[in-house]
Amino acid sequence: MERYLFGGGASDVAEDIDGGRVAGAPVTIWDGPTDTATRVMDLADAGTGSQIEQSTLTADEYGYILPFLGPPGVERLWAKAGAVAKRVELIQMGLPSRFAKHVTTDVDPHKDREYTDRRFDAAVSRTGRNDVTTVPNDAWLNVEAVDGIGDVLRLSREGQAGSQLRSNGCLYIQPFTADAGLVVQTKNGSGSTDAILVQGGGDGATSVFRVRKSGNVLIAGSVQSDGDVIAPNVGAARVYSGPASALPPTGQLRPGDVWVQYG
Repeated sequence: MERYLFGGGASDVAEDIDGGRVAGAPVTIWDGPTDTATRVMDLADAGTGSQIEQSTLTADEYGYILPFLGPPGVERLWAKAGAVAKRVELIQMGLPSRFAKHVTTDVDPHKDREYTDRRFDAAVSRTGRNDVTTVPNDAWLNVEAVDGIGDVLRLSREGQAGSQLRSNGCLYIQPFTADAGLVVQTKNGSGSTDAILVQGGGDGATSVFRVRKSGNVLIAGSVQSDGDVIAPNVGAARVYSGPASALPPTGQLRPGDVWVQYG
């Protein structure tokens, strides 16, 4: 185990009962501050590493306690100078270097990151499947989105941004390949099941656009096109005319047919 450095600091001095420094005073080292403490007999020279004779230090001509190495693994020591009964704790001089070594040689010195990773992996798998049981009437994942257009959820691949869910509620669909941007599959329900439903209006709930599972498109407004409209008989449209009572049966009409009603 490592021996830690003590002594040699501005506060490491031998003093008499009146607080005056005592040059050349013998200094003994103890494992505690009280009378029941045990004297430490395993001290080493800070320069050579050799044992200090009788483990007794001698204050220099200015009363300072010179640097020394404590017993292996011991981090707290107390010094008693001369005939003064008071034992004072020494400040470990190697703390700055030990701390620097502590944080630079090990990115997780206290293993708290390792502990967090273990706990996180126990709750959420980052590479495999995650099964979650939802709570009725509550969201499994709720994100309080900040104001702006920043990404709340983003798919990335090799530095390329894919689909994104923005904090303003917009969803951007950006495939990484030439696959379709949006695929809607409706396995359940009849042909009248809505595959796509757009709600608008003042109440935000009125249906204005629907695409049924059957392929039928229902709209609340008009169909407007800036380009060609392609249908089975557009270009060879049939024209019907007559009073309301002569309206052709719905089953006979096809896209492109024109009905002119009179009378």
